[in-house]
Amino acid sequence: MNTSLPNLLLLLLFSYFSCFLLLAPAASAKVFLSIDCGSLSLKPRTDNNSIVWVGDGPYIQTGEIHKVNVPEVIPGFDSDALNTLRAFPTRKKNCYSIDIDDKEEDDDTTVERVLVRASFYYGNYDNKSSPPTFNLQFNGNNWGQLTTTNDSILYSEMVFSLNKSSNINICLSQTKPDNIPFISALEVRSLDSDAYSYVPSEYPLFFQFRDAYGVNKTTRYPEDSFDRIWSWIGPLESTSPLMRVRSNSPSIDVNIEDEPPEEIFRTALMRLNSSEDIAYTSTTDLTVPLHFNAYFSEVVKLNSTQKRSFDIIVNNNLDNSIILPKNPVIPPYGRALEVHILNVTAINSTVTLAFARTNDSSLPSLLNALEAFTIGEKLAQGTNSNDVKALGLLKKSFIQLQDWNGDPCLPSPYTWDWVTCNNDTDSPRITALYLNDHGLTGILPDFSAMDALETINLRNNSLMQEIPGFLGTLPRLTALNLADNNFSGTIPSSLLNNDDLKLEASGNPNLCTNTSTICNTESRVPFPRTGSSDTSPSNNPSRNNGNGSKASGQPVLILLIMFFSLFLL
Repeated sequence: MNTSLPNLLLLLLFSYFSCFLLLAPAASAKVFLSIDCGSLSLKPRTDNNSIVWVGDGPYIQTGEIHKVNVPEVIPGFDSDALNTLRAFPTRKKNCYSIDIDDKEEDDDTTVERVLVRASFYYGNYDNKSSPPTFNLQFNGNNWGQLTTTNDSILYSEMVFSLNKSSNINICLSQTKPDNIPFISALEVRSLDSDAYSYVPSEYPLFFQFRDAYGVNKTTRYPEDSFDRIWSWIGPLESTSPLMRVRSNSPSIDVNIEDEPPEEIFRTALMRLNSSEDIAYTSTTDLTVPLHFNAYFSEVVKLNSTQKRSFDIIVNNNLDNSIILPKNPVIPPYGRALEVHILNVTAINSTVTLAFARTNDSSLPSLLNALEAFTIGEKLAQGTNSNDVKALGLLKKSFIQLQDWNGDPCLPSPYTWDWVTCNNDTDSPRITALYLNDHGLTGILPDFSAMDALETINLRNNSLMQEIPGFLGTLPRLTALNLADNNFSGTIPSSLLNNDDLKLEASGNPNLCTNTSTICNTESRVPFPRTGSSDTSPSNNPSRNNGNGSKASGQPVLILLIMFFSLFLL
């Protein structure tokens, strides 16, 4: 994550004031997908929160499925969604691929920003009592590192913009030996265009917590139409007991930009001793700035002699936080107020938000809810789109490649095992394909759009028909290994005449070197033209495919048959 954000803060301010006076439309999630990881059930089921869950079979083909013993009642969570998981003991990264461009034909809405939540319950499924640590990634970007526990439910939640894409890739990557990544549930919710729009769309939000302090249960869907989870326990500091108060307003207007649920404004916390104010304090090991959204609503209709007014004091005014709207805070009755507290840096690993009444306030401060997030690095564009499309053709042509999902190059070093990419961290190009010994059978599709390729190794497969001419058009290609396949016909002159190309084509019994219509035995390629070293990172044993060769007398036989056919006419 980026630790220097002055330009980003200016963008935050500009974005905030640009949309502050706009009325947010009613919330409605166009995408509401809940994936029960490890469940292969083809029949959707509905949980107690009216959330529909589906199995993860359509979204991933790798990994192992395991059963988990889960407590029957887990507040705010569906136990059935946690009693299976999918673990990934192989590959550097394994990815879920979710295409959200699957709406009704008359639905022309565009999903711009999504909330994604990944949940994890280890439950000692492997009988090792060793909960793993691993990394999460999304669309070629780093999400963060997750350290699981034996019997706690952990979840990580983020918001990011799709940048006109319709595909979401959520990846799990192994970071330590014997720390096998796993996942229990994956949820995707589209957000209204105004939600969290004060953060520029080029940056993701990683949520640290979301607490509703007056409620006595976890709040989520259907109360929150975007299914954000509002926990009911939070770290409020108190030298005197806290008092839960309930609003007497018949209705509460929550028409504010982030569209929180009305439920969190129905109650609030304040000090039982009316002479004291409340404060939030927490320790953190984060070295990047925290950003808070604080939510307020007056719980009683005040008379002319009453006033509730307070300032938000961050770290005793020792840091450079920005508060929008500016102090003081006056909670409105029957309405909701959201205050952004931006760029809060921990001091001695501690963050404190004091809600201190002003001199003219007759009532103590109160707080309904608080959420905190960090801002990640600018979103990468992802691997060059032409390269990605060409890889799609390869995946479509060969079943052995179809379970590779996610960005092929990003984030580094978690590239696909059989590709090499250049060092561009925003939109890299693929420079090498190592598909030797993959069991590929069939015809090579045209992947000439990958024009940054320097090395292609297709050795020891069962590729057939003629060597495609597009291979000779790749401008940067310097090493091409086609050995030990079933290629036939002639080698394209564009390859044979390329003095800069190291070509290996041995082990293709039906392959000819000249361009004549009929090849004889002398024209076959028993040895490479420019050397016999392998173009893969590690040498692979060549094989003799034993498919036989054309008979040397076959052209003569054809002429004899034609002659006798004419004679008999």
